This record gives sequence, C-alpha cells and structure tokens, in this order.
Amino acid sequence: MEEHISNVLSDLGFTNAAHKKNVCTGAFFGEKVLLVRQVDDFAVGCKSESTAKEVCGTIGRKLALHNEAEPPFECLGLVDSFDGCDVLQTCNCIKVSAESCMRRLLKAHNWDNPSPNETSKKPTPPSHWDDVTALFALESGPEENAPEHKELEQRMGFGYRSVPGEITFAHVLCRADIGHAVTAFAKFSTAPNELHCKALKHLAIHLHQTQDWGIICWRSDPVKDLPHVPCTPREFYDELPVTPPPHSLHQLVTLNTWFQSAAEWIERNLFATTSTAVPVN
Repeated sequence: MEEHISNVLSDLGFTNAAHKKNVCTGAFFGEKVLLVRQVDDFAVGCKSESTAKEVCGTIGRKLALHNEAEPPFECLGLVDSFDGCDVLQTCNCIKVSAESCMRRLLKAHNWDNPSPNETSKKPTPPSHWDDVTALFALESGPEENAPEHKELEQRMGFGYRSVPGEITFAHVLCRADIGHAVTAFAKFSTAPNELHCKALKHLAIHLHQTQDWGIICWRSDPVKDLPHVPCTPREFYDELPVTPPPHSLHQLVTLNTWFQSAAEWIERNLFATTSTAVPVN
C-alpha cells in the first residue's frame, strides 16, 4: 500500500520534501498544492475546495482497482484534526494545537480536574530553571522494578517513566514552551524520587491550564467562507483565559513537521481525504 500510494503521487507530479517523505508538493489547475499523508489518510493544503476535490478525485481514480465501481477515496471537507493534531481554521487564522492529546493524557492520569494550586487565570510555569537545577542535585530514587519504586508509584498515583514520553508528542508538534521541562524530567525516568514526581505533577498543572495553547498563524488576506474571528492578533490573545508565549507565533516551520513553509500553508485551507470508509458529519 505504501509503495503504491507513493507511486500514484509521483505519477501525479507530487514531489516529496527533502527530509519528510510524507510531505509533498504538486500543482493542480496552475495552483500549488501541499499534501501530507499518514498511511492512507491525507490532508491537502490549497486555496479552494474545488481544487481539493479534484486532487481527491484524481488520486481516488488512480487507487481504484478494475473491479471497483467507486474510487476507495473520500473527501471529508475542512480539516479539524489530523494524525493527533487539532486544527482550527478561521477566516483570518489557522491554529495548530495538541489540545485533544492533552485532554486524553490528563484524563488518563486523573489530572483533568482543576488543582487547588490553580488560584488564578495566570498559568504556572512548566518549570523554573533553579528548580530543575536543584532536581539534578538530588539523590536518585529507587531503581525501576524495585519494591520501593513500585511503592513510590502507588503513593504518587502514576508511573513516572510514561509521562514525559506522552508529553513529548505535544512538545514536538507545537509546544516549544514545555521542551526544557520535558527533556529535563525525562533524565530521571529510571530512578526518580518523590521530589522528581512532584515536579512532574507541577508540569501537569501547567498543561491543564494551557492545554489549548498552540501555534497561530494569521492570514494576510481573510477567507470569506470560513468562521470569522472579529479581532486583531493581539486582541485575540488578550481575550484568552491565559496568554500564550510570544514565540508561539513564529515557530511553525521549525516545530510543526507538517508545514515546510508557514507563508505557504497559512494562505491555504486544509482539506481531509481518506481511503477508508469514514462517514462525513
């Protein structure tokens, strides 16, 4: 399947990105089209829905077997999520976040209810530099598989090793602000002590307060057919319950591996297609 789809895209003139083989560029009706795929699910970046449907139809016809009356491919409309990434598309901006992923992680560890420490709308920092430095100076805790280690997990209510790994997805996708904390806490995975666990729970509080943070790119020209956000970028941030870090506006290219060029993607709408039988809502 992987090789067949790759050959189909190549025949249609799509070219893989240098370092991400699942990201492609091509041209339809004289318009540049950007495409990202996860096995047989696709997200297409283009300026009009008609172009997206033509891309979908062309790929579907190429994928169809001789005994199939209908192409095994379906256009699902505007993307709101893809491969674990949440996408909000409005007339004047596109927002990429890991909100759904964060909600699932918090619920899995019973951290989805507000903490008593959340006394204001201002979020706690994921970690303080001095605190992390002090954590490295602490003695190691009990080794994994030791009875003391299992007792620590039961007392704290979670297994330390799994949490940094679960958070890494959001960090790589769109959350540079938690990168230092995640990589630092991961170093204690084999033998954490109680203070390491408490520091990791502090990061969980930060994630609960900021689970809707992400990368927002503002269009140079509004798109009339999409929902309207009646404000400027600065006003939009001021209306949020928490204030995202300023650098979240500028790291689309370096952090989100889907988008090879921020300027190209934010001028296009994203449309989902799939070769599996998923109903359109």
